[in-house]
Amino acid sequence: MNSTKLYFFVFFRMAFFLLINEEIRQRKLQRRRLRDANNPFELPDQEFQHLYRINKDMGLYLIRQLEGTLGETAAHSIPVHVQVLSSVMFMAAGSYQRGVGQDHNLCMAQTTMSKYLGRVVDAINRQLKNRWIVFPGTEAGRQNVSAGFREKFGVPDVLGAVDCTHVAIFPPPRPHGVQFINRKGIHTLNVQLVADVDCKILNVNAQFPGRVHDTYIYRQSVIRDEMRRLHEQRIGRYFLLGDSGYPLEPWLMTPVLHADPHSPQDRYTRWHCQARNVVERTNGYLKGSLRCLGLDRRLHYTPEKSCSLIYACCTVYNIMKYFGVELREEVAEPIEDEDNYGQNFDDAAALMRVANERRERLIIQYFS
Repeated sequence: MNSTKLYFFVFFRMAFFLLINEEIRQRKLQRRRLRDANNPFELPDQEFQHLYRINKDMGLYLIRQLEGTLGETAAHSIPVHVQVLSSVMFMAAGSYQRGVGQDHNLCMAQTTMSKYLGRVVDAINRQLKNRWIVFPGTEAGRQNVSAGFREKFGVPDVLGAVDCTHVAIFPPPRPHGVQFINRKGIHTLNVQLVADVDCKILNVNAQFPGRVHDTYIYRQSVIRDEMRRLHEQRIGRYFLLGDSGYPLEPWLMTPVLHADPHSPQDRYTRWHCQARNVVERTNGYLKGSLRCLGLDRRLHYTPEKSCSLIYACCTVYNIMKYFGVELREEVAEPIEDEDNYGQNFDDAAALMRVANERRERLIIQYFS
């Protein structure tokens, strides 16, 4: 009797799993048929851009640039154009992976969406990031960036504006997770951006947890090393713009706090605020156009994967600007400038003296 019950139990269990496997197989076939029957590039231009948040020219560019990497496993995998469009759609819409995958033109399960999102992010960072996010390394490049600031704001030698922004992530496990809690009690990555006058990202550093101070990130960055090199080798008189939370340096101009109204220092500070605003607008456009980084979103990944996704988003953002995709601006939360931190680095007194002299000459020459 017991053996008969066991037989029927095993039989029904096997039948159950066969039914489940057949249902999964049929679902995969249905998704594949739907993908094969729908070509997203046959959609009207306006509908394509509304759905995928990029235009067709940019979509084709990304597919052509990444198909060499993503197509290596294409024999039994999702078509390259579906991998790319679904990943960009996830970045731009900020939706959950399941919602993106269930679009009738894409038709992917959540696990499939997750797998190919990681591949596309890695491919963008390997193939495109260093091509599209470039801090000027030649004199011609530096002249081009500084000319844009001079034309718009009337002062030469500005190579960009620097600031940090927080991107929320899923809380990492303790004890290391506490390093990611920022001043507002949110788990974040603190991301440093450098932007030009047209709100193009020239440099991004997403490797630091939210608890780390903006100034520390700046002092560890290759951007500071490059600006210091230009200063010490007397290559031009270039400088960056940073808020009062950053240290005043010969290559980093900060505002004059508590300047007398209508004084040259006050005019300089108001100019500084207007010019430095380009990096705040860049942050707004970045988070508004790639909603997965937005204020109301949180990246449900490890810090390492979140960092990679941020780099890919910044790359896609610059490509969107190049292809004329309409950007959406998110109004950033007002952030108070943090107290200056770490003034005991290097030969701070001598450096501060040179920096003050440089700023005073700038004020006298352009704001007196």
